Amino acid sequence: MTAAEGRPAETGRAREPRVEVHQALVTSAEARGCAGLLDAVERGRAARLPAPAAARFTVARGLLRTVLSARLGLPPARVPLVAHCPGCGAAGHGPVRLADDAPERDSAAGQDAAHVPEWTLSVAHSGILVAVAVGHRAGALGVDVETAERAEDIEALAPRLLGPVHRERLAALPAPARRAALLRVWTGAESYAKATGTGLGHALAGVRATVDARGRVRVAAPEEPAGWSVRSVPARAPGYAAAVTVRRGARVHTRPRSRPHIGRTPG
Repeated sequence: MTAAEGRPAETGRAREPRVEVHQALVTSAEARGCAGLLDAVERGRAARLPAPAAARFTVARGLLRTVLSARLGLPPARVPLVAHCPGCGAAGHGPVRLADDAPERDSAAGQDAAHVPEWTLSVAHSGILVAVAVGHRAGALGVDVETAERAEDIEALAPRLLGPVHRERLAALPAPARRAALLRVWTGAESYAKATGTGLGHALAGVRATVDARGRVRVAAPEEPAGWSVRSVPARAPGYAAAVTVRRGARVHTRPRSRPHIGRTPG
């Protein structure tokens, strides 16, 4: 990622609500490269996880730190990420966010702005794929990815995800297309649940998923609460599905690369 890509100009368009979605494949080499970007709390958490989960966590945090480093003008390891569990109240795990005192890069002056930036974050990982969504002035958001290995389980939930007409259209599709369609619906509901803070059951019941006569799937947010947009995004691993939910009006950008140059700070 170049410095020009990392620091959007302070134009009217750049100051509009904006969400970026980045993805990376989980490999042993990637995990080793990301390990040095984590802080002490993150390294401790990774050390307590089983190897596959530790690799996904490490790559996800490394990717998130690299994306934010380009936005804040900080080295990845110095990006002030914090996590807090709403269930047990403990720090170090749970949803991740940017610390309130994090500086915002003033791209015009090349200096840190004194005000607190409005950044929102969401992280997802499944199998060999991780995704991070970074929003600026975009409000709440949620991202989700899902492996094709879950498609068979999700297929049993089709009656909860689709109405009778749409279930019939779905059933007429070949098995690969049918399962790909269900993954799109599922990731849409998961991302909506994350963005709105509702339970997954409510999200599954609330999203409006449709299948047209050609087998194309569309997932939309419910009328209540209004103002949400659920969007499928291209997954960077074969057979996977990805989705992001944002406030209506936010510009969503999916990066053409599978990941930015992890660990490389803007010059």
